[in-house]
Order: sequence, then structure tokens, then C-alpha cells
Amino acid sequence: MSPTVFSGGDTVLLSGTLLVDTLPVEIGGAQAPVIQVSITRESMSVQVPQCLVPGPVDIRIRFPGGATAPVVGTFDQPAAVLLLDATEYLSLDPLAIESCATFPAAGSTGAEYLIIPQSTTSVPNMSVLYRLSGDSVITVTIADQPPAMEPALEARFHDFLRRREEEFSRLPKPALDEALLAPNLVVGIKPGDQRAFRVCNTVTCNALADFTEVTAEAKYVGEHAAIYLDLEAPDTLTTAIFNELGAVFDEKLYEVATRAFGSESDVDQNGSALILMTPVVNGLTPESACETSIVTGFFFAIDIDPAFQNDQRSNRGEVFYALTPDPSGDVGCTHSVERVRRLVPVTFVHELQHMISYNQHVLVRGGPSEVLWLNEGLSHLSEELAALHFASLGDLQRFSEFAIGDLYNAYLYLENPGVTYMLFSDGTGTLHERGAAWLFLRWVADQFGPAVTRRLVESDLTGAGNVAAAAGYPFEQLVTEWMLANWVSDLPDFLAPDRLKYVTWPRLRYTYDQLHAQLPDKFSRPFPIVPDSYVGGTFAATGTLRSGSGEYFIVEQLPGQRGFALNFRDPSGGALGTSARPRLTVLRIR
Repeated sequence: MSPTVFSGGDTVLLSGTLLVDTLPVEIGGAQAPVIQVSITRESMSVQVPQCLVPGPVDIRIRFPGGATAPVVGTFDQPAAVLLLDATEYLSLDPLAIESCATFPAAGSTGAEYLIIPQSTTSVPNMSVLYRLSGDSVITVTIADQPPAMEPALEARFHDFLRRREEEFSRLPKPALDEALLAPNLVVGIKPGDQRAFRVCNTVTCNALADFTEVTAEAKYVGEHAAIYLDLEAPDTLTTAIFNELGAVFDEKLYEVATRAFGSESDVDQNGSALILMTPVVNGLTPESACETSIVTGFFFAIDIDPAFQNDQRSNRGEVFYALTPDPSGDVGCTHSVERVRRLVPVTFVHELQHMISYNQHVLVRGGPSEVLWLNEGLSHLSEELAALHFASLGDLQRFSEFAIGDLYNAYLYLENPGVTYMLFSDGTGTLHERGAAWLFLRWVADQFGPAVTRRLVESDLTGAGNVAAAAGYPFEQLVTEWMLANWVSDLPDFLAPDRLKYVTWPRLRYTYDQLHAQLPDKFSRPFPIVPDSYVGGTFAATGTLRSGSGEYFIVEQLPGQRGFALNFRDPSGGALGTSARPRLTVLRIR
């Protein structure tokens, strides 16, 4: 071998007999590309791999059934070795480390690292292919990735509404014309009052024909909310039920949402959010989707945007649309009274955040509407805040009803985070993605206090820039620490730094373990994250990094085991693209 001391990318001349370019050459356990073999087959030139542990390395040629005896050279790459104590972590830019992370030899008790290749971009729906391989692997295996999930009907509909909001927010905003509003002003609503509404009747409603005109009667009138029932709805709800629902909306949910996110608009000048229960909402869900996804209710910004005050499609007021009980399934899916009593309040507090958000971002500050992933994440946080409020009142049944959706969505995300965008847009919005957005915002609120939610909504900023401003830290740092917290927050026998903890759910593993015991068909594991595990440099994985998300791996070193290196590149061996801002996050567990 010549020379005996070399760096990554250098050419080394090997001398011997029967040398051919079809046999793999290893330097330090990593494959070295063969550049040329002499005609006599007594010498060959090979290129030294870029990512090896500095120090003595074995060079050998493998052949069917064995390998040559090694010769020893010295790898002199000036790469920094990651010297981390337990609980310490780093987020590494592959360009800054030349795609190579090197780890020291293990001590007498061994070592364990959490490795997270991830995308830290602030741009939704970005992705980059990657290969993460150790210095003792010849063949890189491909990690199995399930096909991308299709959004459910309800998610597609709500994503459509949010996209329309983004379009509406760019329209000129004329002053409110009270002459146009007068026919719809409903100051001093009383039970028994009737009025007409226009209701979106298809999941892509746009033309006037897509809005059904209904007449409804006020069944409950409170301080902040009034419930109307479509005169064509089945007669299934009693006065007592309307009063019960109204009290939940008026006395519990309204306060939770407005305290967390700010105030809604009041274009109809009645001080109330109107809740219209109508079979038109039932009809948005086809029978084929009854078992998978139903539209339970919605808010549509066309009702409060001044640009539509003389548009026949607008109801010129703060309206939340909800389905009605339909025990016989006359309008699509079968819905019992109990099911509507359970689902509609959860949807209401979710949609109230959307209403408040549009008012604060667009109508109050004249900015754009919030981007899809953050808007939906905040609405799911609104559901959880309601759940926590009921828990504080000792109402564990309501707590469960409001919290279970977020916990399930987050479980789906954590089960396979590598196939999910945390920053999603353009009508993706799967349950997995919504679970990721909620979980991220839950960690943000835990770390920066409950007031952070109002800072996010009462703002003319949007998306990742809004989060960074509200938290006071770069988005890249926030998403990195959140990904770490998902695994180490309550990891047994590990004292996580405060920044890597959930406060509201301090026993996340216990929570999911209990849900697994109670609902094993939905929560199939005691904890959703199951990292692939490797020993030292035997690491090998290929996958896709998606905006705001990544993969979890555990790398162990046996006591006294040699150091190892990880090569973080694209699948062809080139440098990773920068658009998705790939990072290699490393935390030492022990």
C-alpha cells in the first residue's frame, strides 16, 4: 500500500497478485471505489472513502468465501469527533461536517446514541432523499416506507376551506356597509326566531347553486352563542339537549378558545356565534365514507369577510355549521343523538379557532390567512385545551371525548414519522400530519407558556416565521428539540433536559400504554415510536426527509468498542440537497 497515511478522497495504490476490479475493496470497513487495475493485475488504484474514523484502518480485498489479510494504514481526515456527555445533543449541518459524523471509542460501560436525520425547513411539503450509512457496511439496505396516506374526506373538505380563506385574504377589504347587512342583523335574538341561511352543500362549494338555502329556528340563545335548527331537520333534539349543548358552547368552549386565541369578529353586531344545525352538513358525507370519515361541521370565511358582504352566498355573520341527528340515515350516514352530542362540541371549538384566526390575521391586521399546517395545528390544540379545561372540572368523560382525537392522530404520526410532513399544505392534511402539527404546538406551548398561542394568532406573520417570532427561537432549533422530546421526554432511566420535555403530558409513554391496553385495535403498540437499532458502524438506512419531520434510530456501542463514523448523503453518494434543510441530530442517551 502506498501511501500509508491518507485522507478522504485520496488515491491509494495497492500491490499484490490476481487483482481485479470486480472484487470489493474495503478501507476501514467502508467500500473504496476502484479507479484502475494494471494490465498485469499486480496493482490497483482505489479512492479512500470520505467518512472514516481517524486513526489506524484495515485495508482488505474481499472475494467469494473470504478476504485478504489486512494491511494497515492511517486515516488522517481532520474530522471533528463528537464528544458528547449523556443528555447532550447537537444538530449537524451535513455541509458543515462534509457529510460525515465521527464518534469516539466507547468506554468501559459502552454508549448509546439517538440519531435523527430530519428536515428542518420552514417551507411546507419539501422533501429530500437521504442515505445514512456507517463505516462497516458494504450494502446499504432500503428502509421500508408505506405508501403516502390519502387525506380523509373531512380533512380534504376542511383543507379546501382553508385554501379558499388564503384566496379570500388577498381580496380588497371594503368597509362594512350596514345597509347591506341590515336584512341579516339579528341583534337581540330570542328563542323561536327564524331566519334564512345559505349552506355549502358540496365539499368544493363555489357557485351559488352549491349553497342550499334553509330556514332555521333559534332553539337556544346565550351570552356568546345561539343555536339554530334547520326546520327540515329530524325532530330528535329536546329543549333540554339544546340547553345542554348551548351551555357547553356558551359557558365552557367559548371562554377556552377566546382566552387562548383572541376574539372573533362580530360583523352581524349581535355579540354571538351562530350555530346552525342542518341536514345539509350531513349530506356532505357520502354513504361510502360513513365508516371512515364524516364532516361534522365547519366555518367558512365567506360569512365574515367584507369582500362578500353583498354576495348571496354569504350569511354576513359568525356562523358555525353542524350536522344533526339522523337515526334512520335519511340524509347519508346514520347519526344518533348521543353521537351528535359528543362530536359537535369538539368540532365547534376546533372551528372557532379558525374563525378567530381569520379575524385576527386578515380582518384586524390586514395580513394573509394562517398557513394550513399551523392553522390546523392550532385548531387541534383548541380541542386539547378544551379537554384540559374539562379535566380541571373533574369531567373525565368530556376530557376523553376532546383529547382522544389529538392523541390518536399523534400516535399515527409517531408510529411512522418518516412518511409524514409536519409542515403540510395543498390539501394533504392527513390525520398523521395533523397529529404532528398538534404535537409540535403542544411542545411549543409547554416550553414557552400558554400566552404563546395568542401571540401566534394575534399576528400578521404566518407559518414557521410566526412560530419563531412567538417563541423567540429559530424554527430550525425548535423543530430539532421537539423531535428529540418525542423520544426522550419521559424515557425511562434518562433525565431529559427541560427543553426536551412535555409538561402537559409528562407521562406520554404511560398515556399511550393505557390507550394500548384499552383500544389495542387503534393503538397497536404500548408506545408508537420503535426506532431501528444498530451497533456502531453497522448502520445502514435510506429514506425521505419531509418538512419538519424525520426518522428515529438508536446506535449502541459495546463496552470498549472502537469509534465509528456515519455518512449522511443522498442515495447516490452525493451531497444532500439544501432545500429541505437536512440535519443530523445526535443525542447521547448513555
